Amino acid sequence: MPTHAARRPSRKRSHATLAVAAVALMAAPMARGGHAAERRDLPLSAGWQFHQGDVPSGKQGGADAAGFNDKGWTTVSLPHTWNHLGGTAERGPDYNATRGAGWYRLRFTPPADYAGRKVWLQFDGASINTEVWLNGVKLGVHKGAFGRFRFDATAALKQGKVNVLAVRTDNSSPAVAGSPTAEVIPMSGDFFLFGGLYRQVSLIATDPVHIDMLDWGGPGVYAHTAGLDGAASIEVNSRVKNDGTKAQPVVVKTTIIDATGATVASDSHPLTVAPGALEEPAQTLSVPNPHLWDGKADPYLYHVVTRIETTDGQLLDQVTQPLGIRTFRFDPDQGFFLNGKHIALHGVSRHQDRPGKGWAISPADQAQDMDIMLDLGINTLRLAHYQHDQAIYDLADRDGVVVWAEIPLVNRTAPETPDGDNGITTPAFAANADSQLHELIKQNYNHPSVVTWSIGNEVNLMAASGHGVSNARPLLTQLNKAAYELDHTRPTTMADCCEPWPDAPKPGVDVVAEITDLLGYNRYQGWYYDKPEDLGPVLDRLHKLHPRLPLSVSEYGGGGGLTQHTDEVQTGVVYPKGHFHPEELESRLHEIWWAQLKARPYLWGTFVWNMFDFASDSRREGDMVDTNDKGLVSYDRTVKKDVFFFYKADWSDQPVLHLNGRRYVDRVYPVTDIQAYSNAAGVRLSLNGRDLGTVSCPDHVCRWPAVHLDAGDNVLTATADIKGQPVSDSITWRFGGKADEIRIRAGASAGLTSAAGARYGSDAFVTGGEPHDRNPGPETGKPDKVIAAATGTPDPKLYETYREGTFTYRVPVPAGRYQVTLRFAEPALAAGARVFDVAANDQMVVKHLDVAAEAGSALKALERTVTVEVKGKDGLALDFRPVTGQAVVSAIDVVAAR
Repeated sequence: MPTHAARRPSRKRSHATLAVAAVALMAAPMARGGHAAERRDLPLSAGWQFHQGDVPSGKQGGADAAGFNDKGWTTVSLPHTWNHLGGTAERGPDYNATRGAGWYRLRFTPPADYAGRKVWLQFDGASINTEVWLNGVKLGVHKGAFGRFRFDATAALKQGKVNVLAVRTDNSSPAVAGSPTAEVIPMSGDFFLFGGLYRQVSLIATDPVHIDMLDWGGPGVYAHTAGLDGAASIEVNSRVKNDGTKAQPVVVKTTIIDATGATVASDSHPLTVAPGALEEPAQTLSVPNPHLWDGKADPYLYHVVTRIETTDGQLLDQVTQPLGIRTFRFDPDQGFFLNGKHIALHGVSRHQDRPGKGWAISPADQAQDMDIMLDLGINTLRLAHYQHDQAIYDLADRDGVVVWAEIPLVNRTAPETPDGDNGITTPAFAANADSQLHELIKQNYNHPSVVTWSIGNEVNLMAASGHGVSNARPLLTQLNKAAYELDHTRPTTMADCCEPWPDAPKPGVDVVAEITDLLGYNRYQGWYYDKPEDLGPVLDRLHKLHPRLPLSVSEYGGGGGLTQHTDEVQTGVVYPKGHFHPEELESRLHEIWWAQLKARPYLWGTFVWNMFDFASDSRREGDMVDTNDKGLVSYDRTVKKDVFFFYKADWSDQPVLHLNGRRYVDRVYPVTDIQAYSNAAGVRLSLNGRDLGTVSCPDHVCRWPAVHLDAGDNVLTATADIKGQPVSDSITWRFGGKADEIRIRAGASAGLTSAAGARYGSDAFVTGGEPHDRNPGPETGKPDKVIAAATGTPDPKLYETYREGTFTYRVPVPAGRYQVTLRFAEPALAAGARVFDVAANDQMVVKHLDVAAEAGSALKALERTVTVEVKGKDGLALDFRPVTGQAVVSAIDVVAAR
C-alpha cells in the first residue's frame, strides 16, 4: 500500500499546550464580589436573510431600515458567499461569478448581561466594501476585503428587544466605470474576489473602561521580545480606553503564562483614565530562562494576559495574546537564521478558497489545509496575496511555520483610469493601501510565526505587459515607512516579477528593488519564458545586482492537470495558457527548479506557487475552467499530485515512496520510463511479479528507463527500506496495444486518436530538433484562436504539430519487418525552401523531399510509406537530415508488416 499517511506530533503537542494555558486562564482569581466582568462574545452565524443584487437603501422603507420586508430573501448561515466557480472542466449550473452588491439582514436579541456595557459589532472579513446599519442607524463603512473591522453599536442597540442588523457588501470590479471599489486594493489579480460575509460576525460586549476595540481591528495589546540575554525582556504596549462619563483609576496587570499555565512574569501599572481618553501604558517584563519559539523543531508558546482592574481588584476587561520568544535575522549571503541557527526555509504560497465555498471556509478547512502542508514538510508559508483568516496564523504559531504576511497591493499601484494606466496613485487609493497595511500589522503583530510584512506583489506587472506605466516607487516607499513605524521588529518585503535589467530598461517600468528590507522574486523560467535550467543563473545575476539585499523566490511553478498526461516530458509543446497541462511536466519542471534553488544558500526562502489549485476567472486552461492549476494539491484537497511527493521526499522526515503516473492508467506506448519519488537510498521495482531491479534515487528521484509493458494489466510494485521501516507502493497500468505498433505525434505533448481509430502517443523517443504547435491555445480573457487546418486528410489536428530541424527518432520496436508511414504538412514555406532526407537504420528511405512542392502547397497533408527491416534489440532509428532549410515531420507510424 502507498505510504502516504500523515503524522502530526507537532499539532497534538501544540493543542495540548494550548489547552493547559486555557485551563490556567479559566482558573484565574475572580474579581471581588464573585463576578468577573470579562468581555462577552456572541457569534452571529445563523438566521441571516440574504439577497444577491442591490436594493434601495438610505430612504424610508429601504433595505437598511428595521421594518424592511425581507421575507422573500434566502436564509443563509455564515460564513457565506454567493459566488461559485472553479475546479471543474466546464461551468456547472451553480456557476456564479457575479460581482456587485449583496444584502444581509439578521434579527437578534442581545443577552441580558450586555446591558450597561459598550457593545461592538465585529466582522472578521467581508468583501469588498461593507456598509452596516443597526436598527436603521448607520454604523459605518469599511473598504477592503480581508481585514477584521469593528463598529461601536452601543447607541443603536436595543436592550431586551429584537434588533435588526442590515449589511450591504459589494465586490464590484474596480474596472467598471463608476465602481465603488475603484480605489480599493487590489485592482486586479490572478485570483477571484469572492463577495459576501465570508467570515464570522460577532457581537462583543465590554466594560466602558476596556482595552481599545477600534485600533484597526487589532487586539489592543502588543508584545515583542526587546532583548534576549539569559532572560527575555518582553515589552508590552496596551491601549486602555475609557468610554465612561467619569475618570477611572485602574491597574493594568500583565502576566506571561507558560505552556503549563504557570505565571513566569508579571507587572502592574496604575493609571487614571479620563472620560473619553485613551492611555497607552508600556510595560517591560522579564522572563528568566526563556523557552524559545524555535520553529517546527519546538514551537513553544507563552501567552500574554493583560487585565484592566479597578484599584480594589474588580476585573473590567481582559485580553490574551500569543507570545513566542525568538530572535531572527536575514543575511544576503547565508539566508535565514532563527535563534542564531540557520534554517533553509522551504514552503509554499496559499490561497484561501475552496470549490463550492469560495472564501467562506470553516476552521476545520483551515486546519485541514495546515495538515496537508505539514504532511508535505513545509517550514514556511507565504499567505498570498492578502490578509488571511486569524485561524491560519494561529495554526502557524502552534506548528512552528514561519510566515510571510502580505497586503493585497497586486499588479499596479494606481487605479485604472478611462484612459488606461497612467501610474498616478490617487490620495484615496494610497489611503486604502495604508489602511489595509495597518489592519494586517495590528491584527497579526503578536503572532511569532510572522517574520516579514509584504507591501505588494508584482506591482509592475501591468506596466511590464504594456498596459501603461507603473510609477510604483512613491507609494511603496510610503508603505515601507508606515510598516516600520507600525512595527520596527520585523523587516519588510515584496514580491517582484518584472524588474528591468540595467542593460535592458523597460519604458514605463520603474525598479522597485531595495525599497523594502528583503525581496522576493516571482520566477517562471521554463513555464512562461526561458528554459527551466535558466532559473539558477538568473537568480545569481540578481544576487550580484543586489549584493546587500536578502533575496527569496516568492513564486515558482507550472500547471498540472489531473486528467492530462504525456508520454515523455519536454519533447512536445505546452502552452502555459493552453488547454493541455500534463501532470508529468509539472513534476519534471519542479525537479529541475528545486535542484537549482536548493543549491543557492543565499536564498532566505523559497515558496512554490501554489499549494492548492485555486479559482481565477481569467483562466481557461489545462483541464479546468476558472482555475489556476499550479497547485501541488487539487482545488478540492482530495488529490495530491505526483509532484507533492517529490517535495515530501525532500522536506519531510516521514518515509516516502510514491510511484508516479497513477492517473495515466491507459498507456499508449509499449515501452516507457517508470519513475518514483522516495527518500530511500534505493528502491526495488517489480512488474506483474517480474523483478526489474533496484535503482538509487539521486535527489529523491528513482527511474527505471525503457521498461517493456505486458499486454493488458501491468501491476507495478515498488519496495524499499527507509530507516529500518519497510515501505511499498503499487499502481496498475493497462496497455491495450501491440509491442510492434507505435504511432508518434511529432511535436505534440498530447496524443490523439485518428478518425480511423489509430492511437498516437505524444512526441517521444526523439533527440534533436525543436517541437512546434500551430495552435497556441487561448489568451487570458479571449476566445481560442482559429488556425488554418491542414487539407487532404481526415485528421487535420494530427498536422497542427510538428518537429523541425535535425533530429533522430529511436523507436523501440522488436526485430521484424515494418511499414513506416511518415506524415508531413509544410507549415508555411514555399516550394524549394525546405528539402531533406530521411534514413532508417542508416539506410536512405526518403531522398530530397520537398513537402510543399510534392503536396502542391503549404498546409496540405503528404504521406510517405516505406518498408524497413529491424534487426537486433536496438529498434528503429529514423534520422531526419536537412539538405536545404530544416527537416520536418508531423507524425510517424511504425506498424509490423503482417
